[in-house]
Amino acid sequence: MENINENNTGQESNSAEIPGTSPGKMLREARELLGLSVMDVASQIKFAPRQIEALEADDYQRLPEAAFLRGFVRSYAKILHLDAETVLTALPQNKAVPAELIPGSVGEPFPDVNSVLRQNLNWLIAALLLAIIVAGLALWQFTAPPEQSPGQPRDTLVESPVSLPEEIQIKPEEPVPEAAVIEPEAPKTRPSTETEAPKRRHSIETDAPRTRPSAAAAQSSVEAAGTEASRVARQNQATASDTEPDASAPVISLRLEFSEESWAEIKDREGKILSSRIHAGGSEMRLSGRAPLSILIGNAPSVRLYFRDKEIDLAPYTRTSTQVAHLMLE
Repeated sequence: MENINENNTGQESNSAEIPGTSPGKMLREARELLGLSVMDVASQIKFAPRQIEALEADDYQRLPEAAFLRGFVRSYAKILHLDAETVLTALPQNKAVPAELIPGSVGEPFPDVNSVLRQNLNWLIAALLLAIIVAGLALWQFTAPPEQSPGQPRDTLVESPVSLPEEIQIKPEEPVPEAAVIEPEAPKTRPSTETEAPKRRHSIETDAPRTRPSAAAAQSSVEAAGTEASRVARQNQATASDTEPDASAPVISLRLEFSEESWAEIKDREGKILSSRIHAGGSEMRLSGRAPLSILIGNAPSVRLYFRDKEIDLAPYTRTSTQVAHLMLE
């Protein structure tokens, strides 16, 4: 009985000592006994070192609210192999949760982590939107020039053949009005001289010398007019012969194959446009005309030209800046 009483007395003395020991002191001594630093404990329980130091110093004003504080103490006691309930019992009930600490708890680790995550998420969304906008602008800039570049040579080529037929038509028309005006002048001069001569026959002899020179002048003007008319007629014949097609020029044939959309313009030796249009990819064109043939091809790398059953390499005749080939076939 005496031993039992002594044991009970020892237990009562130990239990009396526990309330006298602060939770912070119990945790600090256990940590030092295990040889752990504050940083070691902070890395295991995910709390800030300043909060661990505040708990060990029993400074509850710097600690979070009651729910977090009890979980904090449980985690700390667990890694130090202490009885968590014993440490929790030692917490002062009247100082556990001050009312004024509730607003300040926003700055503690858990709220800080959430705010950082939200902030990072906002920055990530803004960066993605900016990247999408930049990618859209870059795609528009890369795709816009290919749509416009083929259009420029097309406009130039459509305008150039229109002027050629006008020049050919104007040349034979210029001398025709001159010949028409000069040829009828000869008969007009003769009647005027003949009518004036009878009127003046009854005049005195002194008038005769005046009439004779005028008649001679009229005769010379008629001869000059006839000479000019014949010269103009010969010029008209020469011009007409130049514009007439040469029947002796050989007729040649060619074939064009288009792997992509391209345009082609072919003229014969007189400048007549045999074909001028856009060809779809996969199409083929066969053509014949009097040599030499002037050939103009847009988007030349996608076109194959065959002449006398042989393919002609268009690369030597192609401008790299415009991809337009120009050559003559005889």
